[in-house]
Amino acid sequence: MAKTTKFQGSQFNVDALVTLAGALRNQPCTCDISKPPTAGSMNWAVIVAFDDGVEWIFRSPHSGMRAFFDEKTACKLLSSEVATLEYIRSHTTVPVPEVFASSASCENDIGVPYIVMSKAAGHSLAEYDWRWQAHQPPQSSLIRPLRPLSQTDMEKIMSQLGAMTLQLWQLRLNKVGSLFQDGNDGFVVGECLSPSLMWQQRDSLEGIDRGPFSDERAYFNALLSAYISHAEELPFAVNRWNDFVTIGQKIDHSNNRLAYCIAGQLMREMSLHLCSGTADGGFPLGHPDLNTGNIFVDQDLNITCIIDWTSASSGSVSPPDSSLIAAFRAGFERASGGAQLGPNTWEQADMMCFFQRLVGMRGIRDYHHFEAFYALIHASKWGKDDDDDESVNIPGLFEAYAQRAENRLLLDELREGDWSADYIREQEQASFGSAGAANDGRVAVARKLTLMLEMNKRFVADRRLWQWIEEALKYSN
Repeated sequence: MAKTTKFQGSQFNVDALVTLAGALRNQPCTCDISKPPTAGSMNWAVIVAFDDGVEWIFRSPHSGMRAFFDEKTACKLLSSEVATLEYIRSHTTVPVPEVFASSASCENDIGVPYIVMSKAAGHSLAEYDWRWQAHQPPQSSLIRPLRPLSQTDMEKIMSQLGAMTLQLWQLRLNKVGSLFQDGNDGFVVGECLSPSLMWQQRDSLEGIDRGPFSDERAYFNALLSAYISHAEELPFAVNRWNDFVTIGQKIDHSNNRLAYCIAGQLMREMSLHLCSGTADGGFPLGHPDLNTGNIFVDQDLNITCIIDWTSASSGSVSPPDSSLIAAFRAGFERASGGAQLGPNTWEQADMMCFFQRLVGMRGIRDYHHFEAFYALIHASKWGKDDDDDESVNIPGLFEAYAQRAENRLLLDELREGDWSADYIREQEQASFGSAGAANDGRVAVARKLTLMLEMNKRFVADRRLWQWIEEALKYSN
């Protein structure tokens, strides 16, 4: 009888996996199912270990209650990722996993959709002290201390990323979309599986054009349609911040939804300045989520592998946002061999960086990203820069748009979905738990911040506020 096991809600045939891997490499191998799998938000993975020390990764999408997507979407993403990895390996020297076998359905001997691929060598950059990432926790809160990185070390890594991004930038596809295999050992650009069109339940939104797109204008309009539909219909995903938004259930409140809808309206107007005119030369391929967890390096900090190409698609250049952007650009330009870039290449890249962050709706710094995006568009359109005295009042701009007749009607519609006062109180109580000094303090701070918001509609809660509160509370204690 075949040995099966259940991981992350997925029943799979371990014997069939071991048989497949052993036949592919003609080497005995094992899969230790006594150890818990590695799990991310979308997939789980186990190691296939060969007797000669080589290790492969077996990865499968979550299913059941843990599923990030429905089965159809998950299989489509898997199929596209396999095509993307094979395309990159055959057209560039960018280090990505090698795919040995895959199946984009449950109709196989193993019983689940899967990719069998090489294991990334070295260590993930997430194990290093890469502090420019705002979401990274302080050292004191980590179970294991992070490996140290100097400024020179980080510049070395960013320079390599710049050179690799150039190779991807030179891979021009004829449409904006995601890669698929055409069944004849070739590739075709199909539906766009970009995170901004698929993640956070956006794959369930109806009436959204998902391409492939022949021009950037249609692509940007689709992203903004998904963004606005998300604001109107879907829940928002988001430790003082959590306390603050719990009071009154601010995230899913109609006022917050209206603000996001207005942001979408403004971005639709500003997106006219995003088109880079790359349609004639094609559209470059890009990684959908280039964070430190997806980059592996060796002991000399040479990049050994870039993983997790789920939702990769073609589109405009959008380099990582960091204080080390100069090193990234230097690596990009050095690798180009002195080839002339377009006069607005980096300006457009900066705009796209903020635009993609905004329409993806995956962080808590949306206000600051919008402010930066607006400033870049403003400078591009009217020739003004950061040194100009004139500054745009973003909260005032949103207030003016909120007074438009169509947005007043929209707010009335959104209010129909607001929770009742009784339900909000229940949710607040469930979030803060039982009474106690610690929880009472959390509630008090959150309620005072809520009062400030009610008194000043232009109040912005950002990282500086949370740092100030923590310092003040530490001093008072």
